[in-house]
Amino acid sequence: MGLNQTLLVKGIEIVGLLFAAFGGFFAGIAPPQAADARFAVGLSSFLALIILFIVAAASRKTKKARRVWLIVGCVLFVVAILSAYHYKTSYDQLTFEYPPGAAAVEHVAGTELTPEALEYQQSHPGLSNSQLLAKFGGLKNKGEVWPAASVNRARIKLIGSYLVLVLAISGAIFSLTEGVLGQARQRKT
Repeated sequence: MGLNQTLLVKGIEIVGLLFAAFGGFFAGIAPPQAADARFAVGLSSFLALIILFIVAAASRKTKKARRVWLIVGCVLFVVAILSAYHYKTSYDQLTFEYPPGAAAVEHVAGTELTPEALEYQQSHPGLSNSQLLAKFGGLKNKGEVWPAASVNRARIKLIGSYLVLVLAISGAIFSLTEGVLGQARQRKT
């Protein structure tokens, strides 16, 4: 096997291990299927593999390079924390269960309400998205609560923030690993 094939196999193994170790977590926090969760999870796996190859290609064994990897890893760790907060906030705001009270079936709401739905919501404070949708006749009338373009924006926001979260976590792990393992390899030689 050539060097490039070996690197590819090793990269796939590392990303596979990462997603196997944390895959239940990544799948559990993925956007609902209505937002095309398979796309988001699959794309994040490929992008994590690309980030791993970038880290591997750019890694050097010098003390300065190890320090850079540790700094990059720490910055990505902070990005991961901030993106986790942003994703969770967006997820809670843009998803709902239907029928009301059903915890297993999640749907994507829109980023903005139709004028009629907004008026109804303002006159009934504390109404959940699920309850609001029920007042307009349920899922078959979802377009009367959220315009289709608004629902598409919500899907894009959920998928985008999920990708940033997963890639920040993966990038932090890869960068910190390179920084720490680079130090360990340097001590051995």
